[in-house]
Amino acid sequence: MSKRWFLLVTIISTVSLPCVPSALGMTGMLDKLDIKTRAVGMVNFNHMLHGAECDLCHPQIFQQKNNSNHTTMKAMEKGKSCGACHNGKKAFSVTGNCVTCHAGDIVYTIDDPGNVTFPHSTHIEAFGCEECHPDLFKAKRGANKATMEDMNKGKSCGACHDGSKAFNVAEACDSCHKM
Repeated sequence: MSKRWFLLVTIISTVSLPCVPSALGMTGMLDKLDIKTRAVGMVNFNHMLHGAECDLCHPQIFQQKNNSNHTTMKAMEKGKSCGACHNGKKAFSVTGNCVTCHAGDIVYTIDDPGNVTFPHSTHIEAFGCEECHPDLFKAKRGANKATMEDMNKGKSCGACHDGSKAFNVAEACDSCHKM
């Protein structure tokens, strides 16, 4: 390694700049953020995909303060928050494919027999969104409560997990529940 390259790496690794991605070995910014939404759960945000020019978004569009950037899809459709760029011209529209931002795994907290983690990506790859949304599941957190009895009657997950399309919910408890 040349002396100039070594010097550059040494300087970069010791300097802490506020808007340089941590993936480059610097501190001050979280590369990947999990943003909890009120309506549909987590949104996975990646600073590296959006660039390292902080002043494009901060502080005009987003305040660098916890819990200060609440918004709605309707507001984004009007150009607020993510919609400032995700308008269909600068970047894909917020009214487009929901899974681009909203397809993380969903954890259902269940005391007995144990929590269930729904693997969104596995189901989307196999079936797409329209198989389940909006008919079986509303895209709103807390709107899709179902009991095992409901599922055994073909509701919720039981619409497919009936033993013919997919494993039966009544026979493979440990496939979903962490026991």
